Amino acid sequence: MGDTASSLLPLSSWSWPAYVVVGLVAYLIAQGVYLVIYRLYFHPLAKFPGPKLGAATHWYEAYYDIFSQGGGQWTFQIRRLHEIYGPIVRINPDEIHIDDVEYYDIVYCNSAPNRPIDKTEKFRYRFSVPEATVQTGLAEVHRRRRAAIAPCFSKARIRSRNDDLQVIIDGISKRLSTEYAGTGKIINVNFMWSAMASDIITEIAFARPTDFSSAPDFTSPFAQAITQAVNASHVMTHFGFLVTMLNSLPDFILAIMTPSFKPVLRFRKEMAQYIQSFLDKKEIAAKEPSQPTIFHDALSADLPEEDMTLSRLQQEAMAVNGGAVETTSWALTVAVFHILNNPSIKSRLTAELTEAMPDPAKILHWNELEDLPYLSAVIMEEMNSSIVLALRLSFGSVQRLPRVNRLGTLQYKEWTIPPNTAVSMDAYHMHMNETVFPNPTEFQPDRWLGDPKGPGGLRPLSSYMVSFSRGARNCLGLNLAWMELYVGLATIFRRHELKLFETTRDDVDFIVDLARPMPKWGSKGVRILVN
Repeated sequence: MGDTASSLLPLSSWSWPAYVVVGLVAYLIAQGVYLVIYRLYFHPLAKFPGPKLGAATHWYEAYYDIFSQGGGQWTFQIRRLHEIYGPIVRINPDEIHIDDVEYYDIVYCNSAPNRPIDKTEKFRYRFSVPEATVQTGLAEVHRRRRAAIAPCFSKARIRSRNDDLQVIIDGISKRLSTEYAGTGKIINVNFMWSAMASDIITEIAFARPTDFSSAPDFTSPFAQAITQAVNASHVMTHFGFLVTMLNSLPDFILAIMTPSFKPVLRFRKEMAQYIQSFLDKKEIAAKEPSQPTIFHDALSADLPEEDMTLSRLQQEAMAVNGGAVETTSWALTVAVFHILNNPSIKSRLTAELTEAMPDPAKILHWNELEDLPYLSAVIMEEMNSSIVLALRLSFGSVQRLPRVNRLGTLQYKEWTIPPNTAVSMDAYHMHMNETVFPNPTEFQPDRWLGDPKGPGGLRPLSSYMVSFSRGARNCLGLNLAWMELYVGLATIFRRHELKLFETTRDDVDFIVDLARPMPKWGSKGVRILVN
């Protein structure tokens, strides 16, 4: 005992660095304790129902996002919290989540000067493009940036590109007939649609065709690299400083760190060169070509200088491209699975397509395909019930989308939500609501035939479809997505006889939230053969 006591150094013998370290540790502990006590008992959201651990720390959310069962489980945990606490839950120190299908349009409303609808700072970083329009936080900045590029995705502009999309899909169709039909060669459907989506978005947004749909087995390294980047979204959401750090590194270092990311780095470099050339020749570039790009639209909008920097426009290009590839390809993949997995649905669909298009070489224009009732019903069901299964939001995100009413309160039943509070909802809770969609896990296109209504017959059933979100920040690319769904499915199912290969519901059911819906870990994807 005496030997132990004599071995301890008296406080008077400590050096000043030791005092600094001990003091710093004590300060951090005290600060942490103070923060937890404040969040639990004195925070404006302290009285809202929810788990104490979630109210105390963001690590509660991070655990389910990154670690639990390999990550991607937070969406499901939120659902469990609603089962415990009711329709309104405080899911983290700063955010309220609501599960009420009739409240969606209150949260996801249009922005106005007296009601600015912001995005949370944390969510800016999840796709490593914090300055892109889709990630912009402040409502006023978002409004001007969105208005600048919106013409590129207007319904009229997208309709005018129908023939460009048809050319790409015709190329894919020709490959199915000449390379795959009767050969037993397996096609990964998601690869095929990813190649198509990559080709059309680069053509429409940047006037730079890529021809990924000609790649062997449709395996575009670019699309696969985009997928890997999206897979890292949870880490980037919780550790936004990593985005700043990685974006500051030279591309050659990033290529060494992540070799599979090289195609994206190459695209980013090409975009940088194109944008710089564009900026250097503004007066010439401003002259509208036959097919203007998003950069021509941005110049026409006369954005302030801080919105027209090389770095920001480069991030804009990456966000537009990545979002268009991930969202549409998975929607089409899930649609193909459910059509092929339900013979009666496939039979009715092909019969309608054959009657409407007797010559399979002549595919109707998008606006004519929209008049086909069963094709529309299949697409609507895929964009609802199958989203229930695969939860495919319009920019590839099944995460909830927090909105911040900066100036005003929100009233939900007896709860008054203070201004500047993040409030969120999501398509998972909307589309899994059994009152709105009976048997929500079943693929039932018939539910969309006629003029279906929601609960009580008061609103159209389509008003509960929130795949593209709503309000000021709804999906900018929704018109392009609709056109790809109609033209893509109509062409492939009119011309080809397909069958599933070693694919089950396990390969499309929503099991993992990686910002986009994913099936079980280890799934080989939706695979088909061409007869």
